[in-house]
Amino acid sequence: MKKTMLLVALVAVLLPFVAVSAAAQDVKATVQEYVLVPGTAPVMSISFAQPDATKPPSYCGEKGKKNTCLMYTGDFNYNNGSSPANGLFNGDSSPLGITAYVYSAFKVPKKGKGWDVTDMFINTLSNSSGVDATAPYDTRTGVTSGSGGKEGPCHGTAAETWAATGRTGFSLTEYTDKVEWSKSCTLKAGTTYWMNILTGCTTSSCNGDLFYESDEESQPGINQYPAGKSGEYGVWDDQYFNSSSFGYTWAPTWGSSGACGGTGCDQFSFGISGTAIK
Repeated sequence: MKKTMLLVALVAVLLPFVAVSAAAQDVKATVQEYVLVPGTAPVMSISFAQPDATKPPSYCGEKGKKNTCLMYTGDFNYNNGSSPANGLFNGDSSPLGITAYVYSAFKVPKKGKGWDVTDMFINTLSNSSGVDATAPYDTRTGVTSGSGGKEGPCHGTAAETWAATGRTGFSLTEYTDKVEWSKSCTLKAGTTYWMNILTGCTTSSCNGDLFYESDEESQPGINQYPAGKSGEYGVWDDQYFNSSSFGYTWAPTWGSSGACGGTGCDQFSFGISGTAIK
């Protein structure tokens, strides 16, 4: 459920980022941009277009191994008719006192015995050229509005890589934030999970770095893998936002009353890699 907003957030402006700093002591933090609107959601919405591509991204899959991309929801693409793509804050910006989590839903197919997972990634719009060397990652089951459910089998802290996708939006560069670990974790067949990678830049040199997880609004997604109908593995309208900094407790991201204020956030741009268990 939504609490009283305690943070001033960026709204729909396609302008360069300016300096970001903490504000008065009666609020937890203030994101100082060209437009300041108290009480708005921590999202971005403005026209942005990118060319279509024809194949899944190279970053979906285990390094040095073929055919290990288990799923990818698709690319960020604003040019999507009546449902433009958006971006929602997901990250640890400790120097600003801001932490927020986006949990994205996916379903392991019933066919087979599940997935042995070795890495996950999200695509993120950011003004940061670098992030921490490691990042927390998490999977959960049973997430609903107001409840984070239970912790799933894939969780911990892992080595993090940060690489530009070649796309931009909202005057930000899009990066793939990927975490990899050596010992696989097993996700059960036919089960819906929610995943998060907490992108972070937590040192004093990172002051002003912001992270917005890329929205994916195309049906089916551009470069979606496996190719096919929308929602093949990613689950539409089942994503949640959790952040005491912004005043949300496991709030739906989609819909007119969602964390994104009715603009996009039906699904986010993320992927899972590993091996399908036959």
